[in-house]
Amino acid sequence: MKILFKIITLFSFLSLSYGGTDGTIRGKVTDSDGNPLPGANIYVPDVGIGAAAGGDGGYIILNIPVGDYDVVVQMMGYQKQTMTEVGVMMDQTVWLNFKLPIAAVEGEEVQVLGQRALVEKGSTSKKITVDKEAIQSLPIRDLSELYTLQSGVVKVESRSKSVPDHEERGIEEIHVKGGRSGEIAYMMDGMYLRNPIFGSIGSGTRLNMFAVREFDWQPGGFNAEYGDAQSAVSNWHTASGGKEIEYHFKWETSSVGAFLDGDLDESKNYDLNRGYTDYNIGVGGPIIGIPRLTFWASGQYTTQDKYSVYEFDDKIYQGAKYFLNEGDVNDEILKENKKNLVYPWDDQSGFRGFGFDNTWDVFAKLSYKFTNKLRFHGSYWLVENHRQSFNPTYLYWDEGRNELFRDTERFNVEMNHSLSQNTFYTLRWSRFQQDQFQGVRWRDNDKDGYPNWFEWRHPAGYKEISDAENEFVVPFSIGEDGDTIRYTNIDERSGWYYGAEPGLWNWELAEDFDDLNGNGIWDFGENFDDTNNDNQWNGPDLVKSLKERDGSYWLEPEMYEDFEPFMDYNSIDLLWQNVPGYYGVPNNFSFIPGRQNPYYYMPDIADVAWDEGRAFGGHDTFYANSTAITDEVRFDITSQLTEKWKIRTGFDYKSHKLNFYEVKDPWLGEGAKIQTFAEYWQDTGPDGLLLGDEGYETADAGESNGRWDKGEKFTDANSNGKWDDFREPEELSAYVQNVFEVPWMVINYGVRVDMVHYNSQVWSDTLGKFSPGRPWFYSDLNDNDKWDNGEEASDIAGLARQKILLKNSNWSYKISPRIGFSHVITDKSTFTFNYGLYYQNPVYQNVYLNTNSLEDPETLFEEGEGAVGNATMNAQRTQQYGASFNVQVGENWAYSLGAWVRDMDQLTRYTQERSGVYQYSVASNGDYGSAKGLDLTIDWRWLLFGSQFQYTYSVAKTNSEYAWASISGQYVDAPSQENLAYYDRPHDLTYYFYTFLPFGVQAGLTAFYQSGYPYTPIIFKGKDPAEDLRQPNSKRGPSYKNVNMSFSKYFERMDHKFSIGLNIFNILDIRNAYDVYALTGKADDPGTYFTDYVGLPGTDPNGVGVYANKSSAYYDRPWRLSPPREINFFIRLDFD
Repeated sequence: MKILFKIITLFSFLSLSYGGTDGTIRGKVTDSDGNPLPGANIYVPDVGIGAAAGGDGGYIILNIPVGDYDVVVQMMGYQKQTMTEVGVMMDQTVWLNFKLPIAAVEGEEVQVLGQRALVEKGSTSKKITVDKEAIQSLPIRDLSELYTLQSGVVKVESRSKSVPDHEERGIEEIHVKGGRSGEIAYMMDGMYLRNPIFGSIGSGTRLNMFAVREFDWQPGGFNAEYGDAQSAVSNWHTASGGKEIEYHFKWETSSVGAFLDGDLDESKNYDLNRGYTDYNIGVGGPIIGIPRLTFWASGQYTTQDKYSVYEFDDKIYQGAKYFLNEGDVNDEILKENKKNLVYPWDDQSGFRGFGFDNTWDVFAKLSYKFTNKLRFHGSYWLVENHRQSFNPTYLYWDEGRNELFRDTERFNVEMNHSLSQNTFYTLRWSRFQQDQFQGVRWRDNDKDGYPNWFEWRHPAGYKEISDAENEFVVPFSIGEDGDTIRYTNIDERSGWYYGAEPGLWNWELAEDFDDLNGNGIWDFGENFDDTNNDNQWNGPDLVKSLKERDGSYWLEPEMYEDFEPFMDYNSIDLLWQNVPGYYGVPNNFSFIPGRQNPYYYMPDIADVAWDEGRAFGGHDTFYANSTAITDEVRFDITSQLTEKWKIRTGFDYKSHKLNFYEVKDPWLGEGAKIQTFAEYWQDTGPDGLLLGDEGYETADAGESNGRWDKGEKFTDANSNGKWDDFREPEELSAYVQNVFEVPWMVINYGVRVDMVHYNSQVWSDTLGKFSPGRPWFYSDLNDNDKWDNGEEASDIAGLARQKILLKNSNWSYKISPRIGFSHVITDKSTFTFNYGLYYQNPVYQNVYLNTNSLEDPETLFEEGEGAVGNATMNAQRTQQYGASFNVQVGENWAYSLGAWVRDMDQLTRYTQERSGVYQYSVASNGDYGSAKGLDLTIDWRWLLFGSQFQYTYSVAKTNSEYAWASISGQYVDAPSQENLAYYDRPHDLTYYFYTFLPFGVQAGLTAFYQSGYPYTPIIFKGKDPAEDLRQPNSKRGPSYKNVNMSFSKYFERMDHKFSIGLNIFNILDIRNAYDVYALTGKADDPGTYFTDYVGLPGTDPNGVGVYANKSSAYYDRPWRLSPPREINFFIRLDFD
């Protein structure tokens, strides 16, 4: 006889705060009178492991993968019990105590439904776990939104208060508990995902929904196993195939929301304009024919037709834009346009979309259980992201706008082996590679063979540019006689010439020829110097072919053109230069009373015009190409030494291969800001000589070709005997973590050592000590590349045959202790305390910045921003204390009230240095900050309901908000002091719930409240406003509020579950302020001082003594507000 009934019961978890992907089950087995039952068998059937109760009835089962399991206990003569749906969570111990009555009937069995205790007695710090059920029930678009679902997390959306260029590089700016951006350790199955060049993740690092089994989040207080993090640790636990086949499919789209809106005009229909479509698919189970081998494969493909959609006002330009004859002007329309104060290109009202964002990812995993004690896992993850974000400079034209590609590929192999019931180890290896390219497409709008950039760079006769839109206008020059035309067919900077393969070309070795027609390239019939007697003209060498992707070539920096000459009314001047038969430019005749003035927006007689910073030609600011490869090996061993003492120890080794090349403002040439990780070389060609050197006769192959050629001298920064265009830093860490428990307390203590070797070089002084802030020069009179006794040395440039003193970097290390305890007050309440010292290596972009030019510091100081990295920098440091009371009330809800303090120092900054006449910036440790706060967490759960409320009150202060602040002009040199950070949010509240209602209805909700960001107010000094620098960040913008909701209806047919539903984001349609004007504190009102400048050019519309120079569109900036309500419809199919 079998008795089946379900009993809702609670059981305790004991968190051991170990890293990794496993948990522990332990407890006691007794009879009905409380007497121990030694020899009772406790096992977990799904993973095939178990234990036998000891003499006191106690048992311990280690090394259980994260997941939900049935736990069975049985003993001859006693009732068999099965605890179902036991949730094993990472780094935690589940306490399960069983009482077995004598079996009344042979084979009697009881099933008990387990439910996680709301207060975890062994947890020593705050930790949030979101399981698969909640992830798939809540209204979230992708897993990155799980971070912002936690209180104390600030995602910066502001354009004026943010780390410069983060959005351009596709990096999300996320701050945790007052720390800087990039202080999170992102992990998947216990292995790191962080891009070491940028120190964060961002676009192209998305894991699909069906691939995640559980998400863990720990904001501080993490144990010694975790390193390279100052603020938080997140871990995605991936799905694995089970014993039965399962598959899932979900399709989500904005088209139904567009249909509900009812308007077919994109300018009036937000959901129609944004064009969102998302596909998710997942399948897993056993592989037939191979016992114990299971698989999981899932993927997600998301397209957004528009990266951003904004709603603009109704003031638009109407009618014709250009007039060759005055009679073509419609006076009524002209009057209306002048009244609305609009430019010709401001001709669309309502919703307008910008850019796009497309991402797809695939995750696959094989799991093989060789025996119950030996398991293997192998996984593969691939992500490709292609996006074009929004930039106000390109508000009306975006053909010169950057596009960003970011591709991620990850391999992971894991072996887990139980040596005994009390000891197991895990060996893991992973390769994480992230490629990023940021550039502008090669375009030839008029299909005349001359690309746009070439026609913008080279004039057509007396015109400033050629016409990229007219195939009959091509670049040419006019001879001194005023009559001879010479077509321009070669670009000297890039070397590209008309008809050649798109790329960079080197003309140094091209044979000389008689350029009879003056077009710059050899044409058939022209004489040439046949230097190699092969009877044919040998032209330039192709140095580098242009990158091909997405059906286009992509420009190299040498081809970029400055957008500023194409801004605003200047673009009209350039356009009119190419009007056939027209030799003037449109003029503003406002100074002639009564005359038609269709070009009222052009400069007036005093040269005042609408100057608004909108581009209509040229190219974007960035060119970037990078590859980051991280190979990681990790070994951990765990042993339950005694009933009260568990120990885990291990090491982690990471080797990086980092290739990075970035150019900002490429059109500036040598004045551009260039960052590269390539080693320094002399571009002389194999002979080692340049023009002007003794013995130089003529250029040899490879000279000045912009790439390293065999035979050219180079600096071997990583001492591997060859020239590299990458850097190879190494990181090694080791830790020991202990947990000691007695009935009334759990003590969790450990220590960690982190080591790093940058494998680079640093300036040194004459004593052989590092001198990262000041170069030392010496006269290498015997040209042996070393400083010899008697040779002059100085820290001022100008020596004969001078060279630089360099020294190889060394290994550096940091030791960080961690300790925490949980004092058990009652069975349902605890007091916890934790302390930790946390280190994080600086972003490698700051370590290697311009270090390829250490041997030529004068050029380094003169070019770009004069900034240089530093391979002697220490790790950044955070010291944190935390304490909390945790109380469970009844069976269904609990609360936790905690306090924490964080001290941050040794943060990266750029220090101003001087060498002779040069002033420059050097990366160093020196910034600092502090944060403190209170946390309140309330959990409420029932059988078909789950919810969590989090609230954080905090204050975050710092002397500098990001490393580049000093270079960007925001850093104020000593004496410095702490001020509120722009990411300070005193009040941060998040709430979510999900529930399963009758009739197959499921609902989920997320809600957010966050204080507005602080900003420095503007005060008036005389007539003009200025920032009140005595009170930085002393005012605060409006608070952020948002509610999202999901609901769906399920149907079951033929063992399949079908559902249809809606995800509604910003259900209250609140337009939150991302940015505010410092004069008013509002997002849509800059203040009358600024709006007084809105009017026809040169007029004084409000009689305040100013010349108007802005149109009505200038302050129409909807990107300063959050998006309106979004409605997504979805269909889902599940079979499991």
